[in-house]
Amino acid sequence: MSVPETAEEVLRRAGRNPFRRYPAPEAGAERLYPLAMPASTPSFQISPEDTIFAMGSCFAREIETALANSGMRVLSRDLELGPIGASLEDPANFFNAYTVPSMAAELRWALERDSFPGAALFYPLREDDSAYRDLTLGSAKLAFPRADILAFRQRVLDVTAQVAEADLLVLTLGHVESWRDTALDIPLNIAPPPALCARFPGRFALEVLSYEDILAGLRGIHDLLLRVRRKPLRMLLTVSPVPLRATFRDMDVLLANSYSKSVQRAAVETFVAETKGVDYFPSYECVTLSDPAAAWTEGDFRHVAPDLVARIMAEVRARYMPGEETGLRRDALLTNARLLTRMERYGELCDLLQDAPERAGSPDLQQAYAVALRRNNRIAEAVAAISDVVEAATEDHRALERLIRWLEQLDRMPLARDYLDLHATRFPKRRKFRRGRKARKAARKR
Repeated sequence: MSVPETAEEVLRRAGRNPFRRYPAPEAGAERLYPLAMPASTPSFQISPEDTIFAMGSCFAREIETALANSGMRVLSRDLELGPIGASLEDPANFFNAYTVPSMAAELRWALERDSFPGAALFYPLREDDSAYRDLTLGSAKLAFPRADILAFRQRVLDVTAQVAEADLLVLTLGHVESWRDTALDIPLNIAPPPALCARFPGRFALEVLSYEDILAGLRGIHDLLLRVRRKPLRMLLTVSPVPLRATFRDMDVLLANSYSKSVQRAAVETFVAETKGVDYFPSYECVTLSDPAAAWTEGDFRHVAPDLVARIMAEVRARYMPGEETGLRRDALLTNARLLTRMERYGELCDLLQDAPERAGSPDLQQAYAVALRRNNRIAEAVAAISDVVEAATEDHRALERLIRWLEQLDRMPLARDYLDLHATRFPKRRKFRRGRKARKAARKR
């Protein structure tokens, strides 16, 4: 329970909070739809030279990729894991950690190597022991000798041990349906396949984590890291917005997922409030409160749209890396523009970009604005906007072709013909576009 506060203190704080009221259509709607981006106040800063270690569910892999693409050094992506690592179809996803117990176990084994159970983790899939699964990692079949798998597993722990040297740990909590090997008394990362359950009856058990379980696990991870690190510990926590694919509980997966995310979010709130150097970033809220058309990949209610991941990570950098605001503002605008374009919300796109100074230095933003103008039947303005892109982005055939089409729609054939000649010079191989253009036909008739 939090410490009671006087009414005077509470009212003073409430009066200073510009985000106190929930958005409504007539006030603050832009903070919620189409893209929600809740405010948060960082307690520390991130330097471009800082090293990052990301751990957690599949959303952690998205975070890794976005940070690496921004030029930061992400230690958890150093996956030089030999022939077994090379055999994995998607090596990064093989190392997802979905629950707090599985993350805590992996960190303990990496940092206190004597605790590692070794080859006992490898469950034989066949009587001849020619293939194994390591349920503390991913679900891939490992058709290699046990000694080779053990060497591979040690290399995985070597990668994980770099968390002791990273400047920032990003931890993404996945779900709360946690499996356990009761014989070894260890948490598993994934569910045991039915064939293994049949082969080892009574060995595997499902545990649905409580608020107390998650909070204790986070405290344990923090204590472990403090014991082994020489650097100050900074942690950025997120809750994965990716829902459960399916539940093992006797209930609707929608209810199971709601409990899973809510109890983790509640435990994180307590952990952050009591622990110095630990922040929560609201990526879960960014995704789940946004318009579904912007949030998810097309035809999928489970995987976050790449543009939205990029937008979230741009926001992380904007809040935690002072001094990069100009470039990050441009990146955020471009991501918003892509999302609005995908949703065909061209009126909002016009409003977003109309007075944005960043358009002047970004052909992509300028072209997005021109397309939005055209979609709103403001063709003459669209022509003026796209003309600037044609001059600046000489290798982008889309801008020049749009300009030619729009000039033809305005019946400005002489100018369209001039740009067709330019098109032939710049893009000689794109003859198909030039064939049958209205401007050419009009010239032949004369």
